[in-house]
Amino acid sequence: MVTMIRKLDQQRHELKALRYLLEFFPQSIQDRQGLPSREDFQLPESQQMYDVLLAAKTKEGATQAIAALELEETDVESFLGLGGQLYHTYPHVVKERAREFRAGTMKVVAPRE
Repeated sequence: MVTMIRKLDQQRHELKALRYLLEFFPQSIQDRQGLPSREDFQLPESQQMYDVLLAAKTKEGATQAIAALELEETDVESFLGLGGQLYHTYPHVVKERAREFRAGTMKVVAPRE
């Protein structure tokens, strides 16, 4: 059986994981085994933001680099305005869901026009 998830719901989970990683940067990216991989993020904009986080040297640098991204489906200003303290479970959620996507038991449903 395949579980279908709306793209918006997947985006929310991924952005919460990224916001947590940014909130506690650089400590949040030091445990590479617990950290989701780039491929665990299903959406290209989330992958871009993840790349910025991993390339950054400081939290301020990561924040500035994310702010400079020109993303179509993500409101970067709102993303940066959130606090990530409550999102500690989301990196694990992204990692777990990625296993389901790879196994073919979960798929993103395209939004209706």
